[in-house]
Amino acid sequence: DLGWKDLGCYGGPVQTPTLDKLASEGMRFTDFYSGAAVCSPSRAVLLTGRTNLRSGVYSWINDHDQRSHLPESEITLAELLRPEGYATAHFGKWHLGMPSPKFPDKPTPSEHGFDHWFATANNAQPRHRDPSNFIRNGEPVGRLEGYACDLVVDEAIDWLDGMTASTKPFFLNVWFHEPHAPLAAPESLIDRYGDQTDPSAIYSATIENTDRAIQRLIRKLREIDPRDNTLIVYSSDNGSYRAD
Repeated sequence: DLGWKDLGCYGGPVQTPTLDKLASEGMRFTDFYSGAAVCSPSRAVLLTGRTNLRSGVYSWINDHDQRSHLPESEITLAELLRPEGYATAHFGKWHLGMPSPKFPDKPTPSEHGFDHWFATANNAQPRHRDPSNFIRNGEPVGRLEGYACDLVVDEAIDWLDGMTASTKPFFLNVWFHEPHAPLAAPESLIDRYGDQTDPSAIYSATIENTDRAIQRLIRKLREIDPRDNTLIVYSSDNGSYRAD
């Protein structure tokens, strides 16, 4: 739910030095359109390169009462890259369908080309701080301490550490939860933007907190791979829900 004009490099109010640096040293798009207006369909477009209507994901997915999911017949980026020798991993929000008690046969990221995954079916619950609904390679992890963006990056860095002894190229798919509700961010960051109870201040703080997490991830990428050998693509999946 990140809005394009939340970020500093687009004139937004949030301090995002990591993303601003990527934009200044790379390519910043000024005319760029989401594949769909809501979450699951836009993610289906991102992974398959096909419109969401073709990929069979018509609206956002609620696994507990919907059979909907990204069909295994669809070819994802991970499924294209893995036969070419790439290691593939997904970290963070998934929201393309995950097994549930009512529909236990839904595919997981494993069936969509990912060797390793650490994900939530939808949003981090009960909120970004200390979430309890992460799943690692099909096994529930239980309650974790920390903010979702940091937990996602910690797991990605651990996976990259395992890649350092390998000559394989890799496809790292990182989908952050923030700034989607339910929100939570460090109090020191919320204070930068307003009162501790102000939803807009908390929203902004979740974005800055994610920017800091991204900085740690990029630092790790620079350690293990030449700068000109890694393509980094950053996007929101759809626009902000905030009217302001």
